[in-house]
Amino acid sequence: MTPGYTHMKAVRSVGPVCGADDGPLTRITEDPHCVTCPDCPDLAEIEAMPDDATSGGPEIINVLRAARSGQWRKVDGVVLDMSTANVILTVYEAAGEAGRAKLVALPIAKMAAVCWRIVGQHST
Repeated sequence: MTPGYTHMKAVRSVGPVCGADDGPLTRITEDPHCVTCPDCPDLAEIEAMPDDATSGGPEIINVLRAARSGQWRKVDGVVLDMSTANVILTVYEAAGEAGRAKLVALPIAKMAAVCWRIVGQHST
């Protein structure tokens, strides 16, 4: 029998950081020195980053502006890159007050998906 992988435990889910299923030959550990999964060590660093903001708050726009300038930010466990932050802020700045309030109230993953869809419709 071949040895299985040892995965690092994710903070926001019950499974491993890498998202692999917990099969019969795998086990999950909180000790970063026991990790033998090739994907977990890199993802564990991202998982350990503290959140800069939470969805639904007004400070999320400032976090998005920092991300747009090239600084990675994490909101509700989602790491934001420069292009996603730029798309969200482009839609936010073009929207009226009611649209801005609705956009800021969305969870960050939904906010990004909606904004990418809007920008994608106007780019053709």
